[in-house]
Amino acid sequence: MPEHVRGNHEQDLEFVQRVLDADSEAANELRRRYEAKLVAVLCSRGANRTEAEDLVADLWADCFAARGADRSLLVKYQGRATLESWLTTVAMHRLVDLKRRQTFRVEIPDFEGSSESFFERTPQSEAVRSEGPLLDLLREAVRRGFAKAHGEDLLMLKLVHLYQLTQREVGRMWGWHESKVSRTLERARGGIATEIMMDLKRSDPWLELQWDDFVELCERSADLLPVPGENISQARTPHESKVQSHGAMVG
Repeated sequence: MPEHVRGNHEQDLEFVQRVLDADSEAANELRRRYEAKLVAVLCSRGANRTEAEDLVADLWADCFAARGADRSLLVKYQGRATLESWLTTVAMHRLVDLKRRQTFRVEIPDFEGSSESFFERTPQSEAVRSEGPLLDLLREAVRRGFAKAHGEDLLMLKLVHLYQLTQREVGRMWGWHESKVSRTLERARGGIATEIMMDLKRSDPWLELQWDDFVELCERSADLLPVPGENISQARTPHESKVQSHGAMVG
């Protein structure tokens, strides 16, 4: 692992480096620590036992890949999250990919007594566009969740979470007491969270994610959320002019 790569979990980084250095004891310890946990997580998130065990077996195969053309998956671990969290995220990506592939499978019927093949009888449609595995699923759920939020709520969330204004400052802009701002923010966050989870369930009913799971996956998935300058809603509010004038004062 390159020396310049530094993370926040030094012990996990050192442990992974031992595995990469072909330390058989460390490799065995890796499986002892995490195999049962990963299988259990995948089963709780929609995989059957066979699917979970196969996915984890493939994960270990990639982690213990020989040096050369097939580099170990572990070289991608940079210590920004715990090793357990990182392995769980990788496994979840693979589970989503597996379920998406299963969705697109078609059983080909056997037409007895006919010289025509199934493909000759069935009109050919355009190839199905496969969205990226977990990242696209999360990104679209976030985008649609924010798109359904009230424009004024979005503006208030941006001021507090993106531009770091205090709730008291926002209250002065709206002419509200600070407690009302707090209630409005809480309601807005709850509404967006509910929309996101409903969207995930509609998109992939088999995926059994809880809100805490979703938050953890988002934290470890790069480039998921829109950047501050991205227009995630076309809604206009009567307070936008106040925001601009306030931004000029605090800028």
